[in-house]
Amino acid sequence: MYLNDRPLQIGVLMLPGQVPLDLAGPLQVLLSAIQFGAPLRLRFFGPQETLAWLGPLTLSGIEPLPDIPLPLDLLVLPGQYRATTDFAAKQDAIDWLRIQAQACRTLMAVCSGALLLGQAGLLDDRRCTTHHGLLDELRQLAPKARVRGDCIFTEDGNCLTSAGISTGIDTMLYWLERLLGDRLVQQVARDLVLYWRRSGHEPQLGIWLEGRNHVDARIHRLQDALAAQLDRSWSLKEMAHQAAMSERHLRRRFIELTGMSLNDYLARLRLQLARQLMHETRWSLTRIAEASGFGEDRQLRRVWQRFESGSPAAWRRHHGMETASSRGL
Repeated sequence: MYLNDRPLQIGVLMLPGQVPLDLAGPLQVLLSAIQFGAPLRLRFFGPQETLAWLGPLTLSGIEPLPDIPLPLDLLVLPGQYRATTDFAAKQDAIDWLRIQAQACRTLMAVCSGALLLGQAGLLDDRRCTTHHGLLDELRQLAPKARVRGDCIFTEDGNCLTSAGISTGIDTMLYWLERLLGDRLVQQVARDLVLYWRRSGHEPQLGIWLEGRNHVDARIHRLQDALAAQLDRSWSLKEMAHQAAMSERHLRRRFIELTGMSLNDYLARLRLQLARQLMHETRWSLTRIAEASGFGEDRQLRRVWQRFESGSPAAWRRHHGMETASSRGL
């Protein structure tokens, strides 16, 4: 945890084509933290003084790229999906990034910001991620990087990379907690009305999103109810009542829309929650099984064998060791 009295120095690299939420999400986390007394100082750098941003809106107050590397505690690289024709400005930013990275305590890339890190050669031999639609491009730009598509953000050394949009918020909360503590992060999350602060190990296209690409409001209502009450013992009758369908019609309709049975869907939701609890807590497997709706650890192990390789204990050891290594513990 950060114990110094000086403000934490945070820089944001601004380039043409910034994705609004990739920038606004993490920035709002920092501004909320400042309201709660966090010692943070924000500065914005880029090759242009102003940038077109969102419709008629523009961004200003952008400082020129410093000639001398600044001792920043954090440098944030928001994503830039939209292509820019100012390739010279982009190359200037990449060249500056190579030098500036040596003076940064932490680099944080949101979404396609990881592509800049890759082009600068800063992801070589590091675990990293980006938006699932850009994973192959990142592999091409940074062939020595250890690109992962099974997580929403990851940390290796002084590099934090995230999948984008809302995951930039998760990543910034993670960084804040590491330096300023859990109490502040809880205040920020409450202020921003964040229901779930994720650990980073959730898959980008995991079960929380899988099976939701349909327009049946009744099935969506049931899926929301299941996700919100995973520790409840759901019967088919209760699920049918929630969806306002007959049991037979619900079974048929659910498979038709999601590609999986009700039982498999519920089991995978519970398994995802169990994985998160295994990563974030030191609870016993029995307590995790109860909290995630499996009832007992034997049932959790049984379902684990259907959808995962290895054992829960092996998974927990692997991810625990990986996290400790990435933090330099």
